[in-house]
This record gives sequence, structure tokens and C-alpha cells, in this order.
Amino acid sequence: MNYFNKDLDKIGFKLIEPCLELKPFIQSFWLVKFNRIPFSVPLKIIADGNSGFVINFSSAYIVKMNGESSTYSDKFVYFPPSEDPAFVSAKGNVFVIGVRFNAAGVYRFFNKDISSFNKISNIENSPDWQIDSLYASLENTQKVKDKIHTLELFLLDKLKHSKKRNSPWIFEFISRIREEKGNVNIQNLCEEFNVDIRHVQRRFKIELGLSAKLYSRLIRIQDSKKTLSSLIVASLTSFSYDKGFFDQSHFINEFKHFIKETPREYLHKKFLQAKEFSFKKYKK
Repeated sequence: MNYFNKDLDKIGFKLIEPCLELKPFIQSFWLVKFNRIPFSVPLKIIADGNSGFVINFSSAYIVKMNGESSTYSDKFVYFPPSEDPAFVSAKGNVFVIGVRFNAAGVYRFFNKDISSFNKISNIENSPDWQIDSLYASLENTQKVKDKIHTLELFLLDKLKHSKKRNSPWIFEFISRIREEKGNVNIQNLCEEFNVDIRHVQRRFKIELGLSAKLYSRLIRIQDSKKTLSSLIVASLTSFSYDKGFFDQSHFINEFKHFIKETPREYLHKKFLQAKEFSFKKYKK
């Protein structure tokens, strides 16, 4: 079953789980399909340390990051992990399918190190990524579930023939960061895993595209945002200490850095949305 916010229903958003074989590497597939949404209404996508790519079946869309806007109309566009939110908007009809990789999961699917993807970029057709034939197959498939199945078969084949292997410790290392909600000391974690911190930092950049420290900061902010969304917050001061920040000022600065708004602004927005918040279920 797939769950999503009622507001996202307005743009035809669906979140779809990958097949069992792909779950260690892919977080989810997603779909957005809407007609003529006003250009002035952007969708804000918060960075979570993961990367992904978007397959476009319609008109161009606009992505604004760090104050700079770019228009994308290419069939396949790769979005590397980032610490900045993206604001996405469009003028015309939009029909896109996305793949969201797990942290380090993307490493197996590309020949290049993930650190080499330092900006949003097109995925060109090549012997390694035969996207023209994949795109044609997806276009000729009518049902969403069949499109996802076609995409899964393509990715499973990529995984099967990949010559790259993740570091044997990295998924468990990432899991520990997530279990601790980002409130970890990377040096202590390296000692626990008996790996050199320089080796960890190098492999994180190669396999995730981010440093271990930056990834842990992103996870801590993600957890903080999730808790704020519950609207169960007695005070920002106690909340800041509970989440492992030095003080309230440290928390506010981190939140503004990654979310581009203050915690109070975010809370106020969530209070306004609370009465209309609901979920729907979709079968794959």
C-alpha cells in the first residue's frame, strides 16, 4: 500500500514501493501527474541525503535551488544528493516518474563515482544506460503499474551486471546514523566499526556523494522536521536539546540552513494545514 498527503493528491502524486530485490538500493518510485498547475505555485522538496532521477513524459519543469532557476525538458535527469531544498514548478501539463535511491544504493547503478555528479544533469543515452529504448518502452506502456514494472526490470538488469560493490560496512553504518536520528559522533562510530575515519569520508563521498558528517546533519534535521510536523512541541529550547543540538540558536541556524525557513515559520504553516491533513491509500 502507498500513502500520501491529500495536498499532493491535487498534483496526482503517488508513492510506490520497489520490488523486494531492489529495496536495499531504492527507497521508492514516485509519480506526479497534473494539468496546468499555476506557474507561481512551487513544490518544495527537502533534501534528505538521497539521490534519484526523473523521467519526463510531458512539458518542461523548472527547478530553483540556491536562488538559481533551471528548466528541464530532457527525458532523464539525475538529481544528486544535496543539502539544499529544491523548488519545482511548471507552466504546462506534467507527467513524470521518479526513482529515489537509498543512501549509497545509487552507487551500483552508475560507472562513475557519485561524487562526480555535483549538479543536476541529464542522463545521456549510452551503451551503459540505454535510455532511448527504455523510454520508448515506457511510452508504449499505458498503465502506471506496468511502467513501474518495466523500470524495475531495467534496474534489476543494471544491478545484475554491475561490476561495482558497496563497501561491506557502509549500509550498516548508514543504518546506525539513521537509528540515532543523526545525533552521532562520526569518529566514535568509525571506532565502533573498526574503520579509519579518512576511509569512511572517502567512501561516503564516492558511494553517497556526501560526507558522513553532512549526511548525519541532514538526517537530524529530517527527524526534527518530522517531530515538528506532529505539532507536539512544548518549547523550542527543550526540543533543541532533545534533538542533540547545542542550544536553540544552533537548532534554528541548522533548520534555516537546510529548510530555508525558521522552525516557527514551519510550525505555523503546519498548524494551518493540520485541519486539512489526511491520507489516502493506493494499491501498486
